[in-house]
Amino acid sequence: MNPKNNESQMSNPNPKERWGSKIGLILVVASSAIGLGNFLRFPGQAAKNGGGAFMVPYLISFLVLGIPVCLSEWIMGRMGGKNGHSSINVFRTLLGNTFLANVSASIAILIPTVIYIYYVFIEAWCISYAMDFLTGNISFQNPGLSNTSPEYIQEVVKNSSEYFVTLTGATSTGAALVTKIIPYTLFCFAINFFVVYRGLSKGLEALAKISVPILLIFASIILVRVLTLPGIEQGLGYMWNPDWEALKKGEVWVAAAGQIFFSLSVGFGIVLIFTSYLTEKDDVTLSSLTAASLNEMVEVSFGGLITIPVGFLFLGLSVASFGTFGMGFIALPSVFSLMPAGQVFGTVWFFVLFIAAVTSSVTMLQPGINFLEEGFHLKRRTSITILFLITSFFTGGIIYFNKDFIALDTTDFWVGTMLIYILATIQVIIYGWKIGPERARKEAEIGSHLKLPKAFDFVIKYITPTFLIIVLIVFLNQSLMEYVHKMDPEYMVQNAASFQLTEEEAREKAQVSRAVFFIILSLFGFVYYLVRKIEFKIKVRKEEHGIE
Repeated sequence: MNPKNNESQMSNPNPKERWGSKIGLILVVASSAIGLGNFLRFPGQAAKNGGGAFMVPYLISFLVLGIPVCLSEWIMGRMGGKNGHSSINVFRTLLGNTFLANVSASIAILIPTVIYIYYVFIEAWCISYAMDFLTGNISFQNPGLSNTSPEYIQEVVKNSSEYFVTLTGATSTGAALVTKIIPYTLFCFAINFFVVYRGLSKGLEALAKISVPILLIFASIILVRVLTLPGIEQGLGYMWNPDWEALKKGEVWVAAAGQIFFSLSVGFGIVLIFTSYLTEKDDVTLSSLTAASLNEMVEVSFGGLITIPVGFLFLGLSVASFGTFGMGFIALPSVFSLMPAGQVFGTVWFFVLFIAAVTSSVTMLQPGINFLEEGFHLKRRTSITILFLITSFFTGGIIYFNKDFIALDTTDFWVGTMLIYILATIQVIIYGWKIGPERARKEAEIGSHLKLPKAFDFVIKYITPTFLIIVLIVFLNQSLMEYVHKMDPEYMVQNAASFQLTEEEAREKAQVSRAVFFIILSLFGFVYYLVRKIEFKIKVRKEEHGIE
């Protein structure tokens, strides 16, 4: 018996999995990236960073940052999948049994699992809004005001805001536990774990093949409706008329790079897992470019032509000030409340967001499943149960401490932003300086219909990591201290008035932020300990089976 096959059987007792088709893998990877950021974050970033001029740094970032990092993940994933499909096996295959391999694997396990913990809560918001629009349970209009009065729109937005914070429990600690968001969250958990339980081809791939076409069709329906609204050219002009002076501002370039970074879901540790199942017969170059291009098409075509234009048409200049959550769950519900047939299009829109959220969240569970099954020799039912108990426990914490979204926002910054930046930078450095771009390029050419130009070697080795590090430094300079201060009770109490908080509220906010930060550190330490523990267990199994 082949020792490698023997080792693989020892490390994972479940049937060997493969992708059913090339298009299935492309759709799964694309659907993991297509999420709320495409429909809500991108248009907001473009509107406040130069409109059409924003596309200049955006496209440059896509070419210099997005494509190279996507390609590197696909190539490294296939190279690292020769001895298994968990983050540990992928990184140890690439780096050997080193400290860097163990740290990278630990981060790659932690990121998607922790992001899932709060993302599934947001997913529940989407299905809740969709069902309320469908059943007619949402109405923000005040019959006591004339729809031509200046106060009418303000009242609609106010009612929409109150509905949102009440539904999500953002009014006070523990408030979400008595709202209908709890059963919707449990419903989302059930869907996600059912899909993952069915495996790669019967679960994730089957879902992507159905959901991505549905998402594109429904988004197209909304787009057609928006583009046929009287006066929509004003909204399109606000969104896309270029302000070329914005290109002189450094923060605009950082915003563009950040949007590409988050839009493509690079640095999540997910693509490495999915591509580790590929063989030398599979084309990693063309497939990675196809997945990235599909994501960008959705972002620019749907996100850029729907959200801000229709928001501007009904709400005016204030639409760009809402932020991602405000845009999606306050501004747009207000718009649907004001527009003809708004109930129908509100239902369709939030169903689109729900599909986008589900197709992303299910992929976040796979790294954790592979970690448990390959590392601890667990069967699928056991690994699913353990991961469900862990994630549901911490999601409960996010929901309970959701006053002003403090636990969610803090977790998103440290894991959904900081750790992703760190892991993506590590991956690019591994590709360019440890594996070597020439060796990796030759690996990519195996089974490929499209060859990478030699100039790509220089880009991935020098330009991309430099760009990543510069963006990271500027981002830290802009945002790090804000979140550090949020963990300081004394600072928060002293500045309570500026945050429009009481001293007690400011202190509570700091305590929750600090607790979340140390929980994340503790989780990383625990995962790293398990990674090192697995090293010992695999060594013992090898000795027992006579494998060197």
